[in-house]
Amino acid sequence: MAKDWKTAQNHEKQFWENIYVKNNSDDIYRKTDDEGWKQFANEVLFRHSVNINTLNNKTILDLGSGPAGVAKGLHLMIKNNLIKNSNVIAADPLMEFYKKEIGILKEDEKLKLLSNKGEKLDIMDNSVDIIISTNVLDHCENPDDLINECFRILKPGGIFLPSVHLAYNYLSLVSPLIKYFDKNHPHHFTSFTIEKKLKNKFLNVKVINKFSIKHDQKEFTFINIFRGKNFFRSLKRFLSNFILYTCYFQCKKN
Repeated sequence: MAKDWKTAQNHEKQFWENIYVKNNSDDIYRKTDDEGWKQFANEVLFRHSVNINTLNNKTILDLGSGPAGVAKGLHLMIKNNLIKNSNVIAADPLMEFYKKEIGILKEDEKLKLLSNKGEKLDIMDNSVDIIISTNVLDHCENPDDLINECFRILKPGGIFLPSVHLAYNYLSLVSPLIKYFDKNHPHHFTSFTIEKKLKNKFLNVKVINKFSIKHDQKEFTFINIFRGKNFFRSLKRFLSNFILYTCYFQCKKN
């Protein structure tokens, strides 16, 4: 259970350690190659309605990158000259573990790695053009502080692109209890609660796309409850179809 941020971080570390260190991939989550990371980055950009050409000549932060995230795909595209004259920063509180034990991200002149919480980044004010934050606001310790920090480091006119798993609004009364069943997420917002937080700092907040869990994880089906290696884990995955969906936002700093 993810009663708090530290517990969730321990589960997050174990999740990636099982796949990349212990080679214990399951029937859904497994190792990804360079092509897979590029596809992932392109899919995130597509869901936020971001044209790749708008990334030229930009400083881009992947906030809460994990061991690779969007940062890996963008870095590969920069090296292949698909994105021109840009730099990527990958920030994650577990970055030292990811660098030493997994080693997918390797720092160079176009990629900087930071072992930072999203609430306190070693980045100057008004220095970042675009922040991409994939499934992080529900992982972090203090979402309001993270949003404030994103606002601080963005240049005027800069764009914050968070995506987050949200509980359906009909579950608003019980959404604070979901963390006791979901190991990796200490927060479970509804559209009402997360938009309120974003609009407290950003005047221009748009919902760009919404995708169901079933759309993204077609394996989370009823029949696979009985086919999976772990019955209770498969059951929770199936039930997530009725609890959560993913929402993609665009927030502009005026």
